[in-house]
Amino acid sequence: MTKQVARLLLGAIGLGLLVVGAVKAVSASGNAGGIVLVVAGALLLISPFIIGRIERLSVSPSGLELQLSREISELGAPKTAQVLERAELAKFAESYAFIHEELRGPEYHHARVHLQDLLVERAAAISRREKMNATEVRALFKNGSPMMRVLALGLMQGDPSLADGATILSAIADSRSANEQFQGLRLALLCWHNLARSDRHAIRSAIKDTPYIQPGTDRQPLADQLLALPVS
Repeated sequence: MTKQVARLLLGAIGLGLLVVGAVKAVSASGNAGGIVLVVAGALLLISPFIIGRIERLSVSPSGLELQLSREISELGAPKTAQVLERAELAKFAESYAFIHEELRGPEYHHARVHLQDLLVERAAAISRREKMNATEVRALFKNGSPMMRVLALGLMQGDPSLADGATILSAIADSRSANEQFQGLRLALLCWHNLARSDRHAIRSAIKDTPYIQPGTDRQPLADQLLALPVS
């Protein structure tokens, strides 16, 4: 079997699982089994592209280095890239980024949310046990892609000392996605009592001014909690 045929076969199997899983997840309002099938199908579906990416791995003095790790290093966070690579979060994040870009339809909403939550949870777990560089993590948020911004917010949630008022304000007022805004609101709650008064005022104003926090969204309860907290 040639490499090309193998890739097509994996993609076909992945597409089948993806369709079945999406139907199950939608019909059962987020059925766990359906979500698992969506994730498994998506991974198989993108496997030909992942194989192509593996071929673009570079060799560094410390061994093989994923493209995402190189991008993180180039954004000014080489130590963070090493930690994420060692913890294998870079591999997961790269797969998540591709899936998030390709599975944009509403039928894949539950799968995307599930993967987003996993990414943030894994990032937070890593920063709880690993010493991260605050300057690098903030630079990763400021200069990175939407996925990297969410990844940085997850690291900050695990270790709030990595966060600052400017990052939290940007995540809420200038978010690249609904999930980023959600994670920014969560981070604001975690850090509220350590923020400067001026930062609290700015965050409150951003919450009131943004048109994207609407009743019925998962961000509304977080926004209400923040608006009820004292500023001084």
